[in-house]
Amino acid sequence: MNKKFKIHKDDTVQVIAGKDKGKRGIIVRVLTKKDAVIVSGVNIVKKAMKRRSEQDQGGIAEIEAPLNISNVAIVCKKCGPTKIGYKLDGDKKLRVCRKCGETL
Repeated sequence: MNKKFKIHKDDTVQVIAGKDKGKRGIIVRVLTKKDAVIVSGVNIVKKAMKRRSEQDQGGIAEIEAPLNISNVAIVCKKCGPTKIGYKLDGDKKLRVCRKCGETL
């Protein structure tokens, strides 16, 4: 079963819980099976990388770890972090800001 989320790739979001609370970033990837998102510049962890070839350097790399989707809120250009509502425009379903009604 494929889940549908209100938050999509390339949306600007703000972290509302956890160690990076208050930080903003753009969604790089949505992991539907884990109910998680990867946000650019947020939840950076250090990972030991093994050397793969002669040219490839091993060592400690910093990567973006997934965040639970419930810990991020989409950011409206006018009001800031908000919840998402839907509005029908003919046969199209548009995502709108719950506070001001602007299309996201």
